[in-house]
Amino acid sequence: MFDARGVLWFQQWATPWLDAVAHSFTSLGTEYFYMALLPAIYWCVDRRRGHELAFLLLASMWLNGFLKDLLNLPRPSPSEGVRVLARESSPGFPSGHAQGAMTVFGYLFAEYPAIWFRGLAVALVVLIAFSRPYLGVHYLGDTLGGLAIGLALVVLFRWGYRRCLGASWPRGVKLALALVLPLGLLPLYSESVAYQTLGFLMGFLASDLYAFAAVPYRERVPWTGQILKLVLGFTGFVALYALHAALIPNGILELPGYAVLAVWVTTGAPYLFRLLGLAGDDAARRAAAQHRGSAETAHPATPRPIFAGAALAAVLAAAGTVLARPPVHEGGSGPLALSGEGTRAAPLVIAHRGGAGLRPENTLEAFRHAVALGADWLELDVHLTADGEVVVIHDESVDRTTDGKGSVHDMTLADIKSLDAGYRWTADGGRTFPYRGRGLSVPTLDEVLAAFPETPILVELKDDDPALAEAVAERVRRHGAGDRVMVASFHDRVLQHFRAIAPGIATSLAHDETLRFVILQRLGLTAFYRWPGVALQVPEYSGRLKVFSG
Repeated sequence: MFDARGVLWFQQWATPWLDAVAHSFTSLGTEYFYMALLPAIYWCVDRRRGHELAFLLLASMWLNGFLKDLLNLPRPSPSEGVRVLARESSPGFPSGHAQGAMTVFGYLFAEYPAIWFRGLAVALVVLIAFSRPYLGVHYLGDTLGGLAIGLALVVLFRWGYRRCLGASWPRGVKLALALVLPLGLLPLYSESVAYQTLGFLMGFLASDLYAFAAVPYRERVPWTGQILKLVLGFTGFVALYALHAALIPNGILELPGYAVLAVWVTTGAPYLFRLLGLAGDDAARRAAAQHRGSAETAHPATPRPIFAGAALAAVLAAAGTVLARPPVHEGGSGPLALSGEGTRAAPLVIAHRGGAGLRPENTLEAFRHAVALGADWLELDVHLTADGEVVVIHDESVDRTTDGKGSVHDMTLADIKSLDAGYRWTADGGRTFPYRGRGLSVPTLDEVLAAFPETPILVELKDDDPALAEAVAERVRRHGAGDRVMVASFHDRVLQHFRAIAPGIATSLAHDETLRFVILQRLGLTAFYRWPGVALQVPEYSGRLKVFSG
């Protein structure tokens, strides 16, 4: 299910004609198709069903992105003999096309019992979903998993709807949930698609609390009116979408930006329809009120809260173009600032532990090899020995990389130097150990700085001990290396102490400093971050939480 066999089974029937058919049906599973379908249903077919379908699809797509991010499973690869006919960068499971198709057309299947329509809905689900393994972008398990999750969501939604779950909640409670819940979900998953889905969800749920009664209209009018509604509605939607893309920066301010687009669908366009006489006769108000129940008929809302909310969102979005700026110019941050080279066309190559996969890590042999290969920077780790020397080794113990045993902190430099630093290195899974007995020792920081007098070096302070910071600062000054060394550490107090005693030497951000930055970055508020270092070192993943995406 999660190997290439299912994909290859589909692709054995491949022809240029089927390739084109698969591309056509896979395009029906994109966000652009749903951006066209949902407003069309809302404006011209059934407003209540359009509202429910928008809620269901947006929730489904957020869940899909969250699961992809959490599980981080691979997609098929040409190395497996697969023809990959479409470009995708997100993880594989579950298939968003399969889940979205089942969510949308599964809901419509249940709502519209006509035989011809149900047959069409089933065909579309199958063709959209299984175009993905045919195109080589999903394993069969990804597709079946997406279909299962989409079906479960439709069944769960209809079960809750039949039981009127939440129907008796006060409108104020519903409004608060519509505004707060998307913000609460953001830390779990904050790719750009999450801002899009949660922003639309926020706008749909909040505005439709008022829009049904405030701006009533009849969905089904003569066909000329339907065409004009679609033209006007989508013209406004595309204009707002383009404005959003041009003005709003990445971050939390995308939420109100996308919410405004949803408000246009639920309130702005219907209001325009009424002004232009495209909303049917006065019976439209009674028909719209019936969708919301007798409570809406007795207490019709006014459009003012929605328009005020849209105006506030627009003001916030405009403010975001000024406030949500990177705190440091991209050409003046990180290692680039130290090299004086300005911006570069290619990324820097930093040899982690000297290139641990190619030579015994954190040894002079590894560092020489990395420099010979053209590495821009060397990265290394340091600890203090019992007699106060700074040695280059990653672990607190010598067990993993040498032929000795024990804690670095309990050993003298002489003890450390007696060990074979190449003893355990292997390139073939433990069958051979080519660097045993070759005279490789654990180097000191002094030795590395002296051996590579022109190479930029990133030094990580592994001990939560201010004495290590002081020892490293002294050695960097001794070798005159302050303009080519950057110091890093997971430990905030150690890095802060280093900055205090060596303000002229560059540092990156410590763990808690990085955490604060990442949170503010996800909220689009990095302009308010007091930047303590010149570089940010973050992994792509921290456990199951995705920290960074390019």
